[in-house]
Amino acid sequence: MSRVPYISAEEMEDIALNILTDYGFDFENMVLPMATPIEEIIEFHFELDFAWEPIDHFDLSGIVMAAILPGQKRIIMNESRKELFEEKIGTMNFTMAHELGHWVLHVNDKDNLQTSLNLNKSKEVFYCRSHSTRPPVEQQADMFAGAILMPKPALEKFVGKLKATRNIDMGSLYTLAGFFKVSISALCVRLNRLELLYVHKGQVYNSKEEYDGQIAFEF
Repeated sequence: MSRVPYISAEEMEDIALNILTDYGFDFENMVLPMATPIEEIIEFHFELDFAWEPIDHFDLSGIVMAAILPGQKRIIMNESRKELFEEKIGTMNFTMAHELGHWVLHVNDKDNLQTSLNLNKSKEVFYCRSHSTRPPVEQQADMFAGAILMPKPALEKFVGKLKATRNIDMGSLYTLAGFFKVSISALCVRLNRLELLYVHKGQVYNSKEEYDGQIAFEF
């Protein structure tokens, strides 16, 4: 695998927003629910093949969730995890978006991939594992997935409305996660990263500073 290029947080947001805008998202007139049709974007916008196959053999040391074969322009979801994905739609959507992130961020010279495949030189496979440690290339794909499934303008708008009408609790966030069709954990990570809210151990704060002040007050 080639060296992982540095991508700033601002650049990652721009990459995701450009894809969504090209696909037809109208952030000026957006309304809930606003779930990103990630499978459609994969198949119709990027013209990548999409399939379900058993792929545990890609890595016997961990649980393989999905993979992308760049030379074949193909994303594969692990069929042996299909029951989990169907039960947790947010996990499935994030995994799909993660694999698309590898295509967008990490696959170089896309125009020549078919030539490389015909010459039997394209061997690289990106596969996503359920694992506690995340190398930089996987962290970037995770950040891309968060940005494309939970666009910054949408979160800013809807969190702003929630703040204006009532105190936000975990119930509000579960509802928001349902609108975006993501897991609650993915939503909380995204909100923390964008500094729109600070979620810690099931408690929701308007900011990290508010949380720090609350902790100091308790002591």
